[in-house]
Amino acid sequence: MNQRVHLIAERLWGIIALVALLAALYHISQAGWEDGKSALLFPGIAGAWYLTRRGLRRKLSASDDAS
Repeated sequence: MNQRVHLIAERLWGIIALVALLAALYHISQAGWEDGKSALLFPGIAGAWYLTRRGLRRKLSASDDAS
């Protein structure tokens, strides 16, 4: 069950990062690079959370396999 929760959280953050990136790209296309580049902060944070969750899930999976 614990593995499933981590996998769901990982996928959720991946989806959030993708949606935030698409929204940021849309904002940049509408406002221009100079005004819209700050919108890339949110996909960056969501992407970092995705990678954190992925690393945590892999680490827990490896420790479960070693047990």
